[in-house]
Amino acid sequence: MAKSKIYLLIIGMSIVLALLIFVQMNIINNAADLREEQFGQMVRRCLMRVATRLEQEETKEMLIASQSQQSHPNVTAGLPFNDNDNAASGDVVSRKQINFSFNIVQDPDGALRASASVQESDTSFSIERQNESIHSKPLFDEQTALNDLEEGKFLQSIHNRDRFTRNLQYQLMLANRPIEQRIDNDLLHIFLEDEFKSHGITLDYEYAVKSYPKGDEKIIFSSKNYKNTRKFEHQTPLFTNDPGSLKPNYLKVYFPESRKHFLKSTSFMVYPTLLLVTFIIGIFAYTIVIIFRQKKLSSIKNDFINNMTHELKTPISTISLASQMLRDNSVNNTATAVERVSGVIFDESKRLSMQVEKVLQMAVFNEGRLKMKFKNFDLQEVVSTVVQNFEIRVQSLQGKITLQANATNHTIYGDHVHITNVLFNLLDNAVKYRKEEPEIIVKTENSKGTIEVVIEDNGIGIAREHQKHVFERFYRVPTGNVHNVKGFGLGLHYVYKIIEAHKGTIKVESALNKGTKFIINIPIKN
Repeated sequence: MAKSKIYLLIIGMSIVLALLIFVQMNIINNAADLREEQFGQMVRRCLMRVATRLEQEETKEMLIASQSQQSHPNVTAGLPFNDNDNAASGDVVSRKQINFSFNIVQDPDGALRASASVQESDTSFSIERQNESIHSKPLFDEQTALNDLEEGKFLQSIHNRDRFTRNLQYQLMLANRPIEQRIDNDLLHIFLEDEFKSHGITLDYEYAVKSYPKGDEKIIFSSKNYKNTRKFEHQTPLFTNDPGSLKPNYLKVYFPESRKHFLKSTSFMVYPTLLLVTFIIGIFAYTIVIIFRQKKLSSIKNDFINNMTHELKTPISTISLASQMLRDNSVNNTATAVERVSGVIFDESKRLSMQVEKVLQMAVFNEGRLKMKFKNFDLQEVVSTVVQNFEIRVQSLQGKITLQANATNHTIYGDHVHITNVLFNLLDNAVKYRKEEPEIIVKTENSKGTIEVVIEDNGIGIAREHQKHVFERFYRVPTGNVHNVKGFGLGLHYVYKIIEAHKGTIKVESALNKGTKFIINIPIKN
C-alpha cells in the first residue's frame, strides 16, 4: 500500500472518530441540559411555593392585627328592626341610613393611597298598633318574612363592605412597606429548606432577595456565601397579589455545584462512551502500526532479495566463468593455470556456501530450532585468537588492530562456536565499513559480575536515527545508490540473538563519520 493511501486512511479515520466523539458528547450534553431544565422547573415551583407562603404569613399577621384593633364601627347597632313586643302603638322608630365612599389614588412616587368614609343619617317614622285579638293574627305573615330576609341581607352586605374596606386598607398599607420589613430572613430560610427537602432537592444553594428600584439592583439580604457574579439564577417575583402594579422584588436562588451534579448524573453514559472510544482509537492505532510495520518489512524483504540475488549471482558467475575456461581448448591448460582456476572455483563455492548458510541460520533462528552446545570456556582467549586472525587482514589495508585484555575473571558458560562467530561478525563490519586505514581497538574488562568486550573502530559510523534499528532482521543502513558493501542485513541480527541466548546484552554507540563502538556484556561463570 502506498504511503499516500495510508495517510488518507489515517486522516479519514481520524475525522470519523472526531465526529463520533463530537456526536456522543453532544448527546450527553443534551441529556445533562434536559435534566437541568427539569431541575429548574422544580426549583421554580419551590420558589413560587415559598413566595405564596410568605404572603400567607403576612396575611395571617394582618388578620391578627385587625382582630386585635379595639376601635371599629358598630354598624349593627343602627340597623333597622321591628319589635312588636316592645314598641307600642304610636311609638317612633328610628332607621339609620349608611352611605359608603371609597377612593384610591396614586402618589407621584408610585405608592397607592386609599381612603374610605361611612356616613349615617336618621329617619323616624311612627308605628300604630292595633289592638287585635291574638287569635285573629295570622300564624305566618309572608310579607313580614320577606322584609326580615331583606334586612338580613342588608346587614351582611354592610358587614362585608366594612371588612373589605378595612382589609384593603391593611393591604395597601403593607404593600407600601419596604420589602425588608415584610420578610423575615430566618423564616425565608426555613421555607426554602422545607420546600427543597419536600421536593427531594439536596444540593447546596445560595439565595438572595433583590429589589430593583428605578432599575438599579439592590440586595436586600442574602445567604452567607452568596456571590452576585453568577450569570444564571432561578427566580420568582414576591408579593404578586399586592393591589396595583407589580413591585420589582424577586427571590433568587442558584446552586454552585449544579452543573457538575448533572454531568455526574450522566456519567453512566460518559464512561462507557470514553471506554469504547479509547478501544476504537487503540485498535485503529495498532492497525496503523501494523500497516507501517508490514510496509517496512516488505521494503526490507525486497532489499534482502535484491542483495541476496547480487551476493549469490557474483560467485555463481565467477564459478561459471572459471569452468568455461577449463573447458575451453583455446586456453592453455597448464598445471599452474588449472590450479589457479580451481582455486577460484573453490573460494567462490565456499563464499556461496557461507551466504546460503547465513540465510539458513536465520531461518533456524526464526523457527526456534537453533541448538547450541553450552560449556565453560575462556572468553578472553577466544577474543585473543580472533584478533590474531584479523591482524593480517587489517595490516594488509595499512590499518592497525589493538587488544587490551584487562579482564581478570573471563570464564563464561556458553557456545564456543557462536561466540566466535559473533566476534568475527563485529570485526568484519569494522573492516568493511571503513573510510580510511582501519584502526580497531578491542578491550576486555570485568564489570558488575560480567565480562565486557568492547570493539571500537574509526569507520563511517551510524546516524542516531538508525542506531535503534541495526539489530533488526534484514535491516541495512540506507546509503542511497551507493552499494560498495554487500550484505543481507543479517549479521548484527545474528549477533543480537546469540548474545541474548547467553543472557547478555549488546549496545551500540556511534557518531556519523567518527566511528562505532559495540559493547557486549556476558555473565561470568561462578
